[in-house]
Amino acid sequence: MSKLILGLLCGVAAVGIASLVLADDMSSSSASNSHMMTPAGKKVTLTGEVRDLSCYTTAGLAGMKHVACAKACVLNGQELGIQTADGDIIMVLGKGPNDAPNKALLPYVESKVQVIGTEFQGKGFAGIQIDTVAAAK
Repeated sequence: MSKLILGLLCGVAAVGIASLVLADDMSSSSASNSHMMTPAGKKVTLTGEVRDLSCYTTAGLAGMKHVACAKACVLNGQELGIQTADGDIIMVLGKGPNDAPNKALLPYVESKVQVIGTEFQGKGFAGIQIDTVAAAK
């Protein structure tokens, strides 16, 4: 009988320790989520070149000779981004499940644009929801 009680006490202790470890793990994981995107963006005006992200990042393709390929890629679901003068690429984001954010940029593929929209930033990532787009000089 004492072995049964000892076994039950060990089981209760193990469950208690596991609960403490899990609780600590959950609190530290929520603290480590500080690198996640914040829901509040800021209004910005960006100038840069519209890039087909797939071809640009995997093969280094860019420029006017790449326009037809880039448009074909975009029409088949590839993403667009805006490369700023400092070389950073800002991902183009949709505003909801039925938004096609690349549509407004398609005429400007591999061209310089000025966009106004809401920028969102997180660790290693920046994206923009575009309100207006125009050719830049």
